[in-house]
Amino acid sequence: PITITAENKSMNYGDDVPTLTYKSSDATLNGTPSLSTTATKSSPVGTYPIKVEKGTVTNKQVTFVDGTLTIEKAPLTVGVQNVTITEGDAIPSFTLTYSGFRNGDTESTAFTTKPKATTTATSTSTPGTYAITVSGGDAKHYALPYAQGTLTIKEKTQEPIADGIYPLTLDMFHEWDGCTANSK
Repeated sequence: PITITAENKSMNYGDDVPTLTYKSSDATLNGTPSLSTTATKSSPVGTYPIKVEKGTVTNKQVTFVDGTLTIEKAPLTVGVQNVTITEGDAIPSFTLTYSGFRNGDTESTAFTTKPKATTTATSTSTPGTYAITVSGGDAKHYALPYAQGTLTIKEKTQEPIADGIYPLTLDMFHEWDGCTANSK
């Protein structure tokens, strides 16, 4: 008697089906078994049988043991575009970016819950850089590594009150030199 066992395999959603292989034990194998699976590169995440059959095997007493092909979630990196605003401006809506869609999937077809981009900055935040964090997404066929972005808030430039006359700012007081104030 001989036992022919289909070896278990795994792949990511959207990858080509790996080469199916087998191992035999208990006796010398004469011929080659036939291996097949119903899984394809467009099959959903899940498990699929790997069927092993006689093929050209001429051994008389053969036991066939099927295997399993596991399709795992593929990586889909979700990032966000960097944004620059001026001090006092409202925080804009952020634009998400994606890298790794497969099988013709898009933002509208891939997600069961779309990720969101948020920041701790507000319209009253001081000039500087703030992280834009992406989180909260879920997709049936994708694992979601996130890449954060940056919100840059630029200092608001002073507009003159009248020709050549600017309002006093705290920065102007920092440049006080003796009896003379130097404005910027």
